Amino acid sequence: MRAGSVTALLVAAPHVLATVLAARLALDSLAPAWIAALGLATATATFLNVRARTFRNVAVALATLVLLVAIPELGLRSAGFRRVSGVEFGYPSPTDFLELEPDPELFWTLPRDVEGTNSLGFAGPEPQVPKRKGAWRALFLGDSCLWQGHPREWPALGVAQLALGSARALECVNLSLAGYSSLQGLRVAERYAVGLEPDVVVVSYGWNDHWLARGSVDASKTIDARFERLFRSSRLVQALVSLAGASGERVLDVPRVSLDEYDANLGRIARLFQARGIPVLLATTPSMHDLRVPEYLLKHRFGASAADIVRVHSEYVQRTREVARREGALLLDLAADFDGKPERESWFLADGIHYTDAGREVIARRFAARLVELGIAP
Repeated sequence: MRAGSVTALLVAAPHVLATVLAARLALDSLAPAWIAALGLATATATFLNVRARTFRNVAVALATLVLLVAIPELGLRSAGFRRVSGVEFGYPSPTDFLELEPDPELFWTLPRDVEGTNSLGFAGPEPQVPKRKGAWRALFLGDSCLWQGHPREWPALGVAQLALGSARALECVNLSLAGYSSLQGLRVAERYAVGLEPDVVVVSYGWNDHWLARGSVDASKTIDARFERLFRSSRLVQALVSLAGASGERVLDVPRVSLDEYDANLGRIARLFQARGIPVLLATTPSMHDLRVPEYLLKHRFGASAADIVRVHSEYVQRTREVARREGALLLDLAADFDGKPERESWFLADGIHYTDAGREVIARRFAARLVELGIAP
């Protein structure tokens, strides 16, 4: 075989291998199909042109690139390799939960190019600013317990309950999102919430504050949104970061937001709105973990032990009550409302955290009734 032909075969081989790997992936997903087509076209062009001196150096450089980058990337994808960064885009991994959009300050939001997401990165229609004349607006800041079930999450159901007895136009603006801690809530409030002209603000965090931190605590967490997008899109980058010992999956023995930081965050949120004459309702987070703690919370190290999860959650609930008293905020004590109720098992999903349809209806009615009790219902 002539030297030119041998060189052509050696240079084309990586392209062929990359094409085979991409084609294998294309059987499971259409996403790599363009890679397979490109690889096949490149391999053919390389084989035909490499024997010409003009193209030889370019062909060798391209084959080296394919060998060092494309083949490892496709091979890792084919093997099912994936790592998530220390920024918790869903739990325990995005593939099991939800792909979210990185944000330098908030850490993540909903992808804004998805139907049903507004320009702020949260579920629901675009909030009108200034709000409609005569409209009454309830603003909600919280985690997945206030977002879960959208568009029938309990905040929306609660505002609908209030609307039954009101002649005014009532609006629900929900800036809650899965995985959010009180620090993220404070940043949402500072960035967006005051300008949305709420008539009442409901704040409910705690679960994600006391989960064990991954990679770093929230107060010191910094992200480069561009790197996060690259990290999530490339298995090769994920592998290299893991090999370098910089994987963000390392679980620390401290919470994402300490109890004192949680206290401070809630206080700052309350004062931010109260200084403008807007009433703030702090809501505690009920749980069913006193009966049983799901195994996945221990498997993925959300807490040190079942007993620790129960104890720490109770501490954050109690601190919410204390902040409400100290700051002169209003209180929606859902934890106390749920505690000891024999029917509460029908109000929770199996995780003992999130609510069934019946549970969300119960909370919605309790919320509406509480606003009436406090004299701030529209």
